[in-house]
Amino acid sequence: MKSKVDWDVASGNEWSFVGEGSDFKEAEVQDFINSFFSENELYIVIDRHNAHELPKSEGSNNVKLSLRSQDVTLCNKSFSKMVEFSNIGVAKHGAINS
Repeated sequence: MKSKVDWDVASGNEWSFVGEGSDFKEAEVQDFINSFFSENELYIVIDRHNAHELPKSEGSNNVKLSLRSQDVTLCNKSFSKMVEFSNIGVAKHGAINS
């Protein structure tokens, strides 16, 4: 599925710094989540066997907690828009264009 995503490229780079650990930019990430996703419910995907639904308002906090040990992806319910977070403190976002 991720291979079909057109990742947004800003300033020549698809990855943006979001911080890690105590430096994670939780408020800025939540503001972006709120503006990027129109739905109020999202999926947080840890791996292909571990995903669950969560309120959009809890997205940034859930990402922060999960990033301690692995990469995390937030998706809308149709899996057509996503934000991929790497545990090294960067994220990229994009959508599937049909």
